[in-house]
Amino acid sequence: MIFVNRSLLFISRSSYSVKMLLKRFIIFIYLATANFVLFAQNPSKVFQKANTQFETLGYAKAIELYESALKKTKGATDDEIVKAKINLALSYKLVKDYANAERAFRDVLSANPILKGDDIKAYRHFAQVLSSNGKYPEANIYWQKFNELQEQDKRGVEFIKLNSNREALERNAGSYKIEYVGINSSSADFSPVYYKKGLVFVSGRSANSAIRRVFNWDASSFLDLFYLDDLKALGTDNGGASAIGSSSQSAAKTPSTSKKLGNDYYTPPTANDTKTVGRKGNEYITGSKDLDYEENPTIPTEKFSKSINSKYHEGPCAFFHDGSKIVFTRNSQSGGGGIFGKKNNAAINRLKLYIAEYEDNDWRKIKEIPFNSNDYSCGHPTLTIDDKIMYFVSDMPGGYGGTDIWMTRYNNGQWTKPQNLGGTVNTRGNEMFPFIDERGNLYFSSDGHPGLGDLDIFFIPMNTATAMPSGKVRNIGAPLNSNKDDFGIITDSERQTGFISSNRKRGGTDDDIYKFTRLGTLYGCRELVVNIYDNETKKPFDRIRFEYEIKGNTSSRESAITSNLGTIKLCLEADNDFNFLVKQNGYQPETVNFSNKEASDYESSKLDIYLKKEIIVVDKNKKNKVVETQKEADVLVSRRNGNAVSTIFRGIVTAGKDSTPIAGVLIKFTNQCTGVTQEMTTGADGSYEFKRELNCDYILESFKENFGKSTELVAKVEEKRSIINIFRKKTPVINTGSLFDTKLYKVGDVVKLDNIYYDSESYKIRKDAARELEKLVLTMQKNPNMIIEIRSHTDTRGNALDNLSLSQRRANEVVDFLAQKGVAKNRMRGVGKGESEPVNGCGDGMQCTEAEHQRNRRTEFKILSIERK
Repeated sequence: MIFVNRSLLFISRSSYSVKMLLKRFIIFIYLATANFVLFAQNPSKVFQKANTQFETLGYAKAIELYESALKKTKGATDDEIVKAKINLALSYKLVKDYANAERAFRDVLSANPILKGDDIKAYRHFAQVLSSNGKYPEANIYWQKFNELQEQDKRGVEFIKLNSNREALERNAGSYKIEYVGINSSSADFSPVYYKKGLVFVSGRSANSAIRRVFNWDASSFLDLFYLDDLKALGTDNGGASAIGSSSQSAAKTPSTSKKLGNDYYTPPTANDTKTVGRKGNEYITGSKDLDYEENPTIPTEKFSKSINSKYHEGPCAFFHDGSKIVFTRNSQSGGGGIFGKKNNAAINRLKLYIAEYEDNDWRKIKEIPFNSNDYSCGHPTLTIDDKIMYFVSDMPGGYGGTDIWMTRYNNGQWTKPQNLGGTVNTRGNEMFPFIDERGNLYFSSDGHPGLGDLDIFFIPMNTATAMPSGKVRNIGAPLNSNKDDFGIITDSERQTGFISSNRKRGGTDDDIYKFTRLGTLYGCRELVVNIYDNETKKPFDRIRFEYEIKGNTSSRESAITSNLGTIKLCLEADNDFNFLVKQNGYQPETVNFSNKEASDYESSKLDIYLKKEIIVVDKNKKNKVVETQKEADVLVSRRNGNAVSTIFRGIVTAGKDSTPIAGVLIKFTNQCTGVTQEMTTGADGSYEFKRELNCDYILESFKENFGKSTELVAKVEEKRSIINIFRKKTPVINTGSLFDTKLYKVGDVVKLDNIYYDSESYKIRKDAARELEKLVLTMQKNPNMIIEIRSHTDTRGNALDNLSLSQRRANEVVDFLAQKGVAKNRMRGVGKGESEPVNGCGDGMQCTEAEHQRNRRTEFKILSIERK
């Protein structure tokens, strides 16, 4: 499945071509960030033609030229040869030929070259290729090398964890039956969507056209929308579908193929049986031009609409639920300004979203969605059941990395400004192909979240009121995901049946549509390690028996016995609450609650249970022994307290039954945008208090001995001007036009420093800012016992994690400036706030002037302590 067929080229933050967005919506991320395109100055002539093809995104031709050029390296420097090999490997990766990409990456990296700068990303690319080829232990080696050589991109940490426990995403594979459907062809077929009684889908088939349009990226065909008018044609009874991995496979009808691949026609080629060197032209690419391979649909389809399909790419679409309108992806019809300028004459267009209305038996009034741009791409639409919210994919400014998922509302025929779904969904990688089910649950594909290989399908519940994420991203696992590309899902709210797109059969360009049916549980299981100890000695019990059940379902009760070390690993049904019941002679019985609703899919959770000995007292009047037992432990309940939109998050932890505040509870409050965790232990009143960034989700966790771990998602507050005004009242920002007076202000006040602004992407203090900081020096000298926190902010453009790092450097720069003026460093603390607290409505994706962005690039100080004499 070559990268381009399913994405109509996606232009990331600079510019691009056009075919990739429909299939993959990615690529310039790799180019704009990897910087693999240019050699050293005055490169050898033998590489010049290959360079030109690579730079202008002609990867199919570049592969041919690099393969040929690397056989004739006379006169080329060692650096030029290394660059050429990296470019060759990356070209194979971008056209989705992972067998040859592995060979090429291995060739260059096995020599242990000294890589610097963006070339270090070759380790990450190779790790991704190895994962897609099923070589997970080796992939971890290269993820680790990548992690060690750079600090910003931490995706490798999570991928290493998953690669060490792949079985976690494969446990529930038996719950689904996957069927290959008869509408597939030798070309790419993907991204189905329900329409009337049938399916509309994207395909690169020529439909008997006399003119075959070829895309330069991978020499594949242009894309159009096709239509199957009746889903009944896909029923297994009439041979329209054949099962994969099920007992019905032997009786199923095999699609028409003249070349059998491996033992069955679903086995993709490997590095051991791939044609590589010696093939000519585009035949270097595995599976892209196997002239002896042909597959014809067994079920007839037709082109969807002459007015929608054009000489350009048409891609993933969405229909209003009454069938009156369609929103679809098309590459723009006018040049978007090439990324390579006039020198290379590269007119590279963007992807755009269009809307059309159905009138008089045809689609008419085709027009662009207003937030399209010649500076970035938009595509892959999906609509909520009420047609009021559209999710789509874009690389517009304000995102997190490659391509992100955004949201817009449709009110009275008008589209609102797009809003980024934030760091819970979007990563430094690429998120695309969103689908929203009738309950508002969001599915999407990503290569930035840990998965089985390249694109995997993920799921997250959404808040239907805010249209923003309200839970944790989950990989839906095998068999819906594989080590190849899996994307373009449509399904019902219970995931009982639906369709996916995947290139699992042959890899490369061979995207196909598959039907799935759920036969078992919706979720698999999640691992839990249970440890049982003596409360006094803290020693584990030797082989102790206990029982557990799904909360509220006594019929689900099961028993288990720990090892001689007092531990056992269970795999509990996902997304449930449980009760654990432990009884041991001489000890008080314990009932402990546990929830795995927010637990990791591939890391084991932990539950420690401590048993207390029975207390035996003698009743002097009755002269007999009485066993006193402690009251049964109750579930921890976190009750929120305070303003819902305040930047201070407060609450009280109580016992669930009698609402008694509980002391000694460890509370963790983790920012899902930055990963930073705040911790505190409750006092006698059971209260806790944390600082909060309103535009980030948080995970609130409570821990206490003899209680199960309590976990809660604290959803971010949708950014609005009214909200900003509210929390301004709660946290006053004080202007320091005159010298600071401690009699007027108190501990906790946030004081705004006038004119402490920064140039975009810079942390150096400007001259106008230095003059203002002199006032703060005088304030600190006048109040020698005052301790402050320097807080620096960025605007909301660019990557959120990069902005957080930039703001920290800005805060450190102010601290250093004040220290040079004689202020003791132990009286100051520098804190970078990143883009989390804009002073205006310039959030992610919002169109603002440069002056408005500059207002957000500011410095404040917060008074932490004042000791008055």
